[in-house]
Amino acid sequence: MASMTFELEHGLKGTAEEGETLLYREVGLRELTAADLIDAQLAAEKVVVQNGKAVAYTSDVLYGLNLLCRQVEYIGQIKGPLTINMIKKLHVDDFGLLQAKAQELDMALAEALAERGRSKSAG
Repeated sequence: MASMTFELEHGLKGTAEEGETLLYREVGLRELTAADLIDAQLAAEKVVVQNGKAVAYTSDVLYGLNLLCRQVEYIGQIKGPLTINMIKKLHVDDFGLLQAKAQELDMALAEALAERGRSKSAG
């Protein structure tokens, strides 16, 4: 399974067992699994009543955030998956970096898959 590590600029605050406040900067991202995709979809699904009928819809924003939460393997001693409330605690610069690195990992995986497809068709 593919993974990536990097450092946050501002970090995420956590609490040690002794009650001491710590700042975590190292992030581990991992490749998404089919279970992650399904769980994120289910978490982003909402049911509303329109004209007396129940209608289910999926929020693209919630789906993306849920995927990001699941893709984070850890931030320091905080093990993933994260919650959306944990992501909300990040500095805006760190949130942007986390999104960019997740996209970078996803693109690298897509390129590797495309390359594998080209290798098979050439041989």
